Parts: sequence; C-alpha cells; structure tokens
Amino acid sequence: GDETRRGWWKTTYMSANPEVAAQFMVDILGAKRIASPYLGPPSDDCISATWTRFEGDEFDVHFVLAKEFETANFSIAEVVKAMNGFGTLESGSFHASMFNSLVLKVDSLDEYLLRLKARSMPYMLMRTSDKEYGLFMIIPENAITVQLRSTHLSSEEPIGMSLCTEYFGHMPI
Repeated sequence: GDETRRGWWKTTYMSANPEVAAQFMVDILGAKRIASPYLGPPSDDCISATWTRFEGDEFDVHFVLAKEFETANFSIAEVVKAMNGFGTLESGSFHASMFNSLVLKVDSLDEYLLRLKARSMPYMLMRTSDKEYGLFMIIPENAITVQLRSTHLSSEEPIGMSLCTEYFGHMPI
C-alpha cells in the first residue's frame, strides 16, 4: 500500500479539466485510473479530482479541480489559458510554459509517438543528449506538459534541436 512506498510516488496538478487529463494519461501514456476520494462534480465548494497510476512503477498522477480557491484575481481557467502551449506546439514551436513539465523515463518512445499520431495530437521530438531523446506533449484543456525521455527511438528522426543548448527557436510567451 501507499504507506510502504519510499521516495517520490505521486505528483498532483491543478487541472481545469481532470477528466480530460486522466483520459490522456490512460490513452497516451498507458496509465490506469484508480479511485479518488474526491468524486463530486466540480462546484464552488467541492473538490473534484481524478487519479491515475502507472502500475509497474506504482507512481500516481492526480488531477485536481478546486474551485473553492478561485478568487476575483485568480481563475483556474484563466491560468490554463495563459499557460497553454497547445497551439504553439501544434505550430511546431516550443512554448516557454513547457519547461514546467513532468519528466518520465521510458524504454522506447515508439509506442507513444504512434498513440499521439493516431489521435492527431501535437508533439515535439528532440535530442536531449547525444544518447537520449525527449518527446514533449501537452495534456489538452489543462496546460500540463509531459516529457518522455528514452535512448530508444526507431519510428522517426528527431529534430536537430538540443536541450543542452537551450535553443528552441521562437518561444512565444
């Protein structure tokens, strides 16, 4: 159970649409949905959350919508709108908000590229070192960037950019 886990075992994100975020984790990254104690629909005084788990790694990713913390100067939807790099990624550019990403190591990027392509979802593929590739994607409607890293890629050539040089071309902010 959770009480026997050591080290980092979960990450939690503020989410404008927890359902879309959880479904992305299932469809694209192969996570499984797990029970969340926050089952209520989003409302001004009720937290709504979806939870997912990568079963082999026992690593959870939680998506929370807590409208009770919104104020006249803070709206979750407005923050997502301001930070969302989805359109920028669709145009082939790297958005500055994508530096804030969940980075996961995988054996190969191939299956994830196939899933993204099958759903016509934008992504950016690049070298992160002379032996490693990075695959960047954004969870729709949530402005959450996921970066997968692997030394194995056979399905296509990465673009020539490198994280080591911190050059991403034009970076709209």
